[in-house]
Amino acid sequence: MTQNEAMPLVNVKLTLAYLAEQPIIHTEETIGNISKIKKMRVIYKGQPKSVPALSGNSFRGQLRDILADQLCASLSNQGRQKLKFSNNDVYGILYSGGALGEKRTSAQLIHSFSENLPSMRLMGAAFGNVMLPSKLAATHIIPCAEETHQVLQRMYENLETGLIPPVSEWPNANNLVFNDGPLTRKDDHRDLTRQRFAKPETVEPATGAENEERQGSQMIYYVECIPSGTWLLQQLYSKLPLDQLELGCLFDGLSAFLETPSLGGRSAAGYGQVQVKIQGFVGSEAINWPKEWPESVKKAVEAYRNYLIAKQDALLNTLTVTRENS
Repeated sequence: MTQNEAMPLVNVKLTLAYLAEQPIIHTEETIGNISKIKKMRVIYKGQPKSVPALSGNSFRGQLRDILADQLCASLSNQGRQKLKFSNNDVYGILYSGGALGEKRTSAQLIHSFSENLPSMRLMGAAFGNVMLPSKLAATHIIPCAEETHQVLQRMYENLETGLIPPVSEWPNANNLVFNDGPLTRKDDHRDLTRQRFAKPETVEPATGAENEERQGSQMIYYVECIPSGTWLLQQLYSKLPLDQLELGCLFDGLSAFLETPSLGGRSAAGYGQVQVKIQGFVGSEAINWPKEWPESVKKAVEAYRNYLIAKQDALLNTLTVTRENS
């Protein structure tokens, strides 16, 4: 019996409280020269009300990127040996979860991903016309406001008293959006690939009329933000019990996220930095970040990291990846 099989399956339920240290950007459309923040509709005093919110899928995408980076870092000897993906679809599945479509995908590929990659079992993926369901669910990240008290009540009650401000101090949602800027929109055509572990493709520089057209596409714009000082709540929970490697994968990713936590876009430009407090349970064991993880969680993280090292050949074969000689 392996170490992974010896540990019983466990359920995870975590409540995350974020304090915005910098304005948070999470836009969904641009009207004129203003990028509008994403909003959700709630019912407040019998009337619909729009409040800013970050989608749960955006956080899942952020966590998926972290897990993919950590996997590729391990396989590439911490970036010293560049990886070359033979199958672009595999790279897309790893970093974005793939995309549903009519294209048929080999059942063997799905089995191989599910069998060898705990991150795929945890986060799920789309293989053409077949879905590998995820085990991890993430709610929207909703600000603490007068209008959201009712929808956040259960999350709020799961937190220790005093961890976040009392409901009586929650602001009105009308005060949770402001325009920041001006900002300059980046010319994405000039961006080289941001792959840090895979060989970048050659990008030909623009010349002549094409270059003039790209320069003309630059624009100054403003962006709606959630202000600094706002508290936001979210829950992460397992839809199905997790094995040891899946649990280790989750908390390895959360640990990396908590080193420099941020939400929304343009974090490199100073937006989105947050403080994070986490309370909840793994099985019957309490989680209370920023205290240390319980021993069972630390052992699961260690087991997952050791698995990535011990199973490198199988993982490289699953991902159709080759490594450059160092």
